[in-house]
Amino acid sequence: MHPIHHDRRRWLAAAAVTATTAAVPALRAQTGPTKPIWIMVPYAPGGAVDIVARSLAEDLGRQLGQQVLVENKPGAGGNLATAHVARSTPDGHTLVVGGGATTVAKALFANLSYDPDKDLTPVAMIGAAPTVLVVAADSPYKDVASLVSAAKSKPGTTTFGHGGVGTTSEHLAAELFRTRAGIDITTVAYKGGPAAMNDVIGGRITAVFTNPVNVIPMVASGRIRALGVTSKKRISALADVPTMSEAGVDGMDVAVWWGLMGPAGMPEVAVRKLNEAVNRALESGAIRARLEALNATPMPGTPAQFAQFVESEGRKWTAVARQAGLIPE
Repeated sequence: MHPIHHDRRRWLAAAAVTATTAAVPALRAQTGPTKPIWIMVPYAPGGAVDIVARSLAEDLGRQLGQQVLVENKPGAGGNLATAHVARSTPDGHTLVVGGGATTVAKALFANLSYDPDKDLTPVAMIGAAPTVLVVAADSPYKDVASLVSAAKSKPGTTTFGHGGVGTTSEHLAAELFRTRAGIDITTVAYKGGPAAMNDVIGGRITAVFTNPVNVIPMVASGRIRALGVTSKKRISALADVPTMSEAGVDGMDVAVWWGLMGPAGMPEVAVRKLNEAVNRALESGAIRARLEALNATPMPGTPAQFAQFVESEGRKWTAVARQAGLIPE
């Protein structure tokens, strides 16, 4: 099971993995940022990633004594912003909010202009939220077991919508569910998660996996029914909804997560200072409240622990993508 689903004690006690970084001599003695820091967000303004980044930027700015600015750079499945950072000067002043899309990029895109495994430096984990399996409020499926049973009785007729091919928390979560539950399902791509959710509500597809912030209001209003959450423990906002393991499907370790990354070759001192500042923000800053509002858990830790997590996520989702028959395009 990935560190994201362990309790905080186990996360903080994870074995350190030494990351080798090439230091620019003139920056070895640098004690802090010398100019504004830019945090690139790979998606449009207003979403969860943007909200998290802006709250974090405000806190980091106070701590580091420099402006920390956020720039939204959507496009190419998140790769536009990430490639920009990968090619930037490795001095700690240009960062990107990475996530699941970063770890699976090589399995989906044949002509990336950067290598996610070699051209990025994991700096600090920020937080993570589980995904939720939902169906329409009037769906005949009252729990995961009944959904699995129906999928087994009529192979291929159970449909799972998602907001984009290769999205780890939606498309690949459904593919992982297919494997872990031993069922045959059909996945349907939409131009964004909201469109998939509309078709769930309208009864045109069976189910979706999605972020809790997207569905909690609709569960509360009775528009949809939540069947399971992909976390080790139940979440407070959906206390009556079992974990996938409780519902009888083990190995569904899926989360939306966020972490700061920079270009390869960042000086160790810059990585350390940024990591320490993020950890302090997660302990007491507004970012913690923002994460909790998103039903996410703050995940402080060392750069080495974050690097280990990123590597683990990459292996996992690449394997799921290959098993699903996805070919880099």
